[in-house]
Amino acid sequence: MHPRDDDNARTHVRRSSVRRDHPRTAGSGAPDRGPDGRGGARDSRYDTTDRAAMERIGVRERTGDSTTYVRRPRPDDVPAAAAGDALDQVGDPPARRAGRRAAASTVRKGQGKHGPMFWRNRPRWLRRLVLLGLLSSVLMVAALVALVLAFTKVPLPATVNTAEQTSVITYADGRTEIAKIGTVNRTNVPLSQVSVDAQHAVLAAENKNFYSEPGISPKGIARAIWVNLSGGEIAQGGSTITQQYAKNAYLTQERTFSRKFKEIAMAIKIDQQYSKDDVLEFYLNTIYFGRGCYGIEAAAKTYFGKPAKDLTAEEGAVIGGLIRSPNALDPRATPAAAERRWHEVIDTMAAKGWLDAARAGPDKKPPVTKEWDKSNGLAVSSPQAAYIRDQVKAELIAAGITEQQINLQGLRIQTSIDQGRQTAAYLAVTNVLQKPSTAVPDLRTGLVAVEPSTGRVLAWYGGSIYGKGANGQTFWEDNVSEAKVPPGSTFKPITLATALTHGASLNSTYEAPDVLKIPGNSADGTGTYVVHNDEEHGNFGYPNLVKATAESINTVFVPLGITAGIDNVISTARALGVSKDVALTDDAGVTLGRDGISAKNMVAVYSTFANGGKATTPHLVDRVVDGKGKVIYEGPTGSTTALSASVTADVTYALQSVIKDGTGKAAQLADGRPVAGKTGTTDKFRTAWFCGYVPQVAACVNMFRGDGGVSKETALTGIPGAMSGVYGGGYPAKVWKAFMDGALTGVAPQPFVAPKYVGTVTNASPSPTPGPSVPPLPAPVPSVVLPFPTQSRPTPESSPTAGATTPPGPVQPTVTPKARPSPTSGTGNILPFQAGSVQ
Repeated sequence: MHPRDDDNARTHVRRSSVRRDHPRTAGSGAPDRGPDGRGGARDSRYDTTDRAAMERIGVRERTGDSTTYVRRPRPDDVPAAAAGDALDQVGDPPARRAGRRAAASTVRKGQGKHGPMFWRNRPRWLRRLVLLGLLSSVLMVAALVALVLAFTKVPLPATVNTAEQTSVITYADGRTEIAKIGTVNRTNVPLSQVSVDAQHAVLAAENKNFYSEPGISPKGIARAIWVNLSGGEIAQGGSTITQQYAKNAYLTQERTFSRKFKEIAMAIKIDQQYSKDDVLEFYLNTIYFGRGCYGIEAAAKTYFGKPAKDLTAEEGAVIGGLIRSPNALDPRATPAAAERRWHEVIDTMAAKGWLDAARAGPDKKPPVTKEWDKSNGLAVSSPQAAYIRDQVKAELIAAGITEQQINLQGLRIQTSIDQGRQTAAYLAVTNVLQKPSTAVPDLRTGLVAVEPSTGRVLAWYGGSIYGKGANGQTFWEDNVSEAKVPPGSTFKPITLATALTHGASLNSTYEAPDVLKIPGNSADGTGTYVVHNDEEHGNFGYPNLVKATAESINTVFVPLGITAGIDNVISTARALGVSKDVALTDDAGVTLGRDGISAKNMVAVYSTFANGGKATTPHLVDRVVDGKGKVIYEGPTGSTTALSASVTADVTYALQSVIKDGTGKAAQLADGRPVAGKTGTTDKFRTAWFCGYVPQVAACVNMFRGDGGVSKETALTGIPGAMSGVYGGGYPAKVWKAFMDGALTGVAPQPFVAPKYVGTVTNASPSPTPGPSVPPLPAPVPSVVLPFPTQSRPTPESSPTAGATTPPGPVQPTVTPKARPSPTSGTGNILPFQAGSVQ
């Protein structure tokens, strides 16, 4: 009988059919044995069947009527284990069999056997192409490394700086030279002339396993590559001493893979050709230690006044600790950070057995370094040129240009300094203060002027002495950028701007007693905080904010700042240009300018007023061109909005009254053009200031003695022309006027924007009829912003503010952090708040 196929593709075999695997005969249930003794008569059809083919046939299902066969999977179709399961699991449940069939169906021709599924599922040609590409890349990298190694020359210390060039600083015209940077303080010495303690200190600081490790650090390079790739640029490199020397030899901070490749190749070659002692000697003679010192011999003499062979372990730890960040770890500049780094180096030396542990305790202190002679033997045309040079370097380093680039790469640095205005600054200080400077050797003055629209510095007078003066005094500190002394009442316009922003009006009146007593902390322990009117003593009655600004009335401005919110005053100061590194006291005394602030910060504030409320960053550097003619840096000229134009116009109007009718009359310019400004005098005459502006130029002048009373009591008294004391309206205003008269020669006068009279007009008490002492104000433009919390009283018709909008009834004060209600009327008012003693 022949098998037949039904619709289900099953092959049915009659029960009479005989199979080797199934010896039973149809019907009888007894075996049908054949001549071979194992079964019945042979079936010729079975003999003719291809046994190999039958071996590929497995039983899927057997019933009483039929047996269903299925093709066994071949070993090359599925893994062997899967094939075995298919044979063994005869009669599996349908769901399980379906799952096995699905697993078998995922295997396809050409699928890989190794790696993750996403890789095995790729076409064979693609996998081969990728592997071929990777192999080719490895071979190319190896060939490139070999090529670089073959053509890379190892520079010795004597030749490392042969390509050095002097950098030139110029005025804004790009041609006239101010100063040069580039003379390198360096002396090469053999390793035997460096004390063993100093050698160990440098190794502890930079590469403690130098003598036992290869010249390159694979881990460091791998880490650097990862950081560089994830950060999108070459920003980090290896850390071995050999690699650092290779990097220094290139004299470039170019952040490219090609440069890094050359550096690694050079480090490998150095490690192969030279001993560890040789490499350490090369390194110690070329590494930068700060203060313009290259090499450990120059560093030893600069910091400790002795040769490198005499350095102790403690001194060597100071010098070794500088390598990581010379400018940020100088003991004279950042003593706390330098001491922490010193302990790290000392502890490492002790751990390595290079130093007795008893000398590495936490109670130990680093040795004291010499004072920093910033000149480094460089000649400059004047102290002002030296201060400009130092400020230029500071700006470039802050912008990411290293001191090594500045000193050695022949940069062309174009500043924004206008030569004519720089001369005007020098003449103004020299001529006005000739007698005071001669009589008081420690008298210090700073002057800085900027272009408000861009922040470009037009003139910079950092001091009359750079280094040692004729009378033995020594000054290295820049009076413009580094000296932070109290600005006095020149800070009050910041409080005024804050109050106007939060709802005050120039036309509002306030009580102005001579003395204001406020409960709180006080220097004398009485529990009463006393505010005096510094510059003009007396009871001013009930002035408006224009009059209060013109006369610099403390007893108006202190309550004004409290009511506006001390936190708001500080926030406004930051927005106007007072940098975050300036600590501003969070109490009412901040209004009186008792915190140390640099002239550079204060000129930024007044520049913002001159620029309609838009703040710019004062800067000296316009642009930098490298030795190849490529522009590598340009100074910032953008602006941000710090105040509204309306508030700024009102502040400027009030500051004009200072010069017209107030404490700054000495600053009136020769051509009578509109000028705005403010005087500043601190208690006990410690400092005196004048800051002012026209639309085209803003400038600040400060005066003080020594350190401005920071460490000891110093006063601007006994000075010719101001024996009882210097006020901001005296010498500082006169210097400012002399400078501006010269700086504005040929510049057409430009008016200020008219005042807008923002805010709500309120009155502390019925104001007296306007007289000569209270200048009439133009009719205010109705403009009400957030209500300013002061006590409202009826306004007489004869008052200049008659007809202004006044909220009906008393306005309750609001409370903000560090802000309290303004005082009630009456002499000796009480105002509850916490503050220090300010007079």
